[in-house]
Amino acid sequence: MYNLLVTARAGVWDLPAYEYDKSRFLEYSNDKEKALFKNFTAENIELLKSFPCLFAYEGTDDDVRVGYIRSIKERGPTLFIEYEFEQDIEPIAFSSLEPILNLLDYRKSETYRTHWAVKDEDLFERLHSAGLIDPKFVRPEGNTGKLEELRFKAAFSFPGELRDRVSEIVALVKDELPSGAVFYDDDFTAQLARPNLDNLLQTVYLNNSDLVVVFLSKDYEKKMWCGIEWRAVREIINNKSDHSLMFVRSDDSDIPGVFAHDGYIDVNRFNDKQIADFVVERIRLNEQG
Repeated sequence: MYNLLVTARAGVWDLPAYEYDKSRFLEYSNDKEKALFKNFTAENIELLKSFPCLFAYEGTDDDVRVGYIRSIKERGPTLFIEYEFEQDIEPIAFSSLEPILNLLDYRKSETYRTHWAVKDEDLFERLHSAGLIDPKFVRPEGNTGKLEELRFKAAFSFPGELRDRVSEIVALVKDELPSGAVFYDDDFTAQLARPNLDNLLQTVYLNNSDLVVVFLSKDYEKKMWCGIEWRAVREIINNKSDHSLMFVRSDDSDIPGVFAHDGYIDVNRFNDKQIADFVVERIRLNEQG
């Protein structure tokens, strides 16, 4: 998904913030997006911030910019947003965008209406296919945006001893999903090199991932970072969000909080492709609600 933000106010995107009337939010969005974002919850705000944005002006004369919303605040009848442009993407001439407007679900009538729409299209993929942005924006290793603001269809938690096996499974899962849909730690090495990493990982696993795939083994409990990730897993269990968890076991070691009646996939019984297919199947089921 992406946010399409259109305004008639000349030069406004040169400023660090803008205000939309609430009545203009979700105009020209499809019914699914209208239903999803009709309630302005904290979770929905974080989700909107995780989507890339197309910042445009009314008409067809001005360049458009690509970036992210960094803050959203309700102010009575308005929505106050702060934003940043993606510095590695130059302003795009509207004439260059016109051939793919239909692919972006950017209707011609929208070019003459100040509004904020949410579109169910892969902005980076469409722009790259049109030769308008660098390939790094559509490759998994080229994830853009702050990690705490990205949304993932699946996140993987595992001990280092299983990395070789997990990396093969992750690669197969990525092949079936849009770029950037999977959280795998090696894809975010730069962003994970920071203080208070425990808080960031809690956010990724607990709040920003639709499915957490946990590889359990005798080594899992012993690892500090696995323990931090496990706290998020326990919170998911406590919230009775069973659809958001998937257990994969490499042995029958006792793991506090995992019980005999909890279902799992036996990593010794299935090959990498089969396990990847199971993960994708769960993701598809989650997408259906």
